[in-house]
Amino acid sequence: MSGKKLNIKRVRDAIIWFSLVAGIVTLLFFSINRKSNAEVKTLEINIEGIEGGEKLISEKEVKQILMTEAGKPITKSNIKTLNLRKLEAKLNKDKRIERADLYFDSKDRLNVRVIQKKPVMRVIEEAGAGYYLDENGKQVPVIQGNAVRVPVVTGLKGEFDPKFLTSEKPSKLKDIFTIMTYVKNDVFLSSLIEQVHVENDSIGDIVLIPKIGREKVIFGGIQDMEYKFEKLKIFYRDGLPRLGWNRYKSLNLKYGNQVGGVLSNPNVPKIKMPEVKRDTLAEVVNTDINKQESIHH
Repeated sequence: MSGKKLNIKRVRDAIIWFSLVAGIVTLLFFSINRKSNAEVKTLEINIEGIEGGEKLISEKEVKQILMTEAGKPITKSNIKTLNLRKLEAKLNKDKRIERADLYFDSKDRLNVRVIQKKPVMRVIEEAGAGYYLDENGKQVPVIQGNAVRVPVVTGLKGEFDPKFLTSEKPSKLKDIFTIMTYVKNDVFLSSLIEQVHVENDSIGDIVLIPKIGREKVIFGGIQDMEYKFEKLKIFYRDGLPRLGWNRYKSLNLKYGNQVGGVLSNPNVPKIKMPEVKRDTLAEVVNTDINKQESIHH
C-alpha cells in the first residue's frame, strides 16, 4: 500500500509541476505575443552630452535616421516589425556616434541611448571646410547648427590621412593632435589655448593662440612638449600678472631654458621685478638691442 501511495504522490507532484510550467509558458507566450503586437508608445532618446552639454548630433537627427531606416515613423509601429539590430547598426555608422543602444522597456517605450564621439580639436581646411578629430584620432564631420567648442587648428596643408596616427611619416597633424590631447587633459592649458596655427613658411612652426592677452605663443615642434608647457604655465601664472597682460606681441618657447618675449611696444619702460621664488621665475626681464625679453626659470 505504501508503494502505491508513494507512486500516487509522485504522479500528483509531477502533474502539479507540469501544470505550473505549462501555465508559466502560456503566460510567457501570451505576454510575448502581446508585446510583439503592441505599438511603440513613445520614443525616448538620451544623448550623452559632451563636456558642457554640447551635442554633435541632435535628437531630431537621431529620430530621422531611425525613421529612414525603418521606412516609417517609429511611434505607432508594431514592436515586432522593428529590427533593433538594424536600427542600432544604422546609428553606429554615423561618424558622430561612438555607440548607440536600443531597447524596449515594460511600458512599450523604445529607448535610444547615444554616446557621442568626443572632439579634441577642429581643423579648418584651406578651402573653408573642416572636421573634428576625436580622442582616438578619428575624423568627425562638422554639421551646421551642431558646433562644439574645441580649439581650432588652421594652416594645415594636404588631405586628411585616416592612418596619420600609425604612419611612420612625419606629420604636422599628428604633432598637433598629440599637443592638443595633452592640452585637453590639463585644466590650466585647456582653459588657456583656443587656437593652433601652422606658420606658412619653410619651418612651419606650430603657434598657440591663447584666450587671454594679445600675444601668440611660438611653440615650434613637438620636441620637449611637456617641458615647454611647464615653462608656459609658470610664465602665465607668475610672469604676466606682474609684467602686464598686453605687454608682449609674441612669446617663444623654442629655445633652451627661456620664454622669449617680443614686446608689443618697444618703447614701453622696463619693469623692475621683485625677487621671485625658486621653481617659478629666477630672472624675469632682460631686454636686448632687438627689444626682445627673455624670461628664465
